[in-house]
Amino acid sequence: MLVKVARLGSAVAEILLADGQTVSDILAAADLQIENEEIRVNADSASESTILHNGDIVTLVPKVKGGQKIVKVARLGDAVQEVAVADSATVQDALDAADIEIENEDVRIDGRSVELDSRMTNGTVITVVPKVKGGK
Repeated sequence: MLVKVARLGSAVAEILLADGQTVSDILAAADLQIENEEIRVNADSASESTILHNGDIVTLVPKVKGGQKIVKVARLGDAVQEVAVADSATVQDALDAADIEIENEDVRIDGRSVELDSRMTNGTVITVVPKVKGGK
């Protein structure tokens, strides 16, 4: 059976496993260790003993503690990263967590330019795009 596995913010690996294999087996095959993360199989909570089926997607996601939120961050042309930030975090905090530095670019939420000290809600999508020159 073919199963996909990924840690949020990293590339997805496709692993060929024998029938009856578990999350633990695919993590070992992909050389991934759980680092204060939750396991999800097809977006549902799972454990290392969960038996996998052909086509399943195993994802390691950061554990969300009280006072935290998950936001998505992407630079145009790069992969989208999900990061956990404090409830009071700013756009700059989310960019730092995603290891993205602004280089003559515009930062947007829902298509609108925002300041780096702007606050976000859980599920916010932050995009970093080239600045448009002139009025054209």
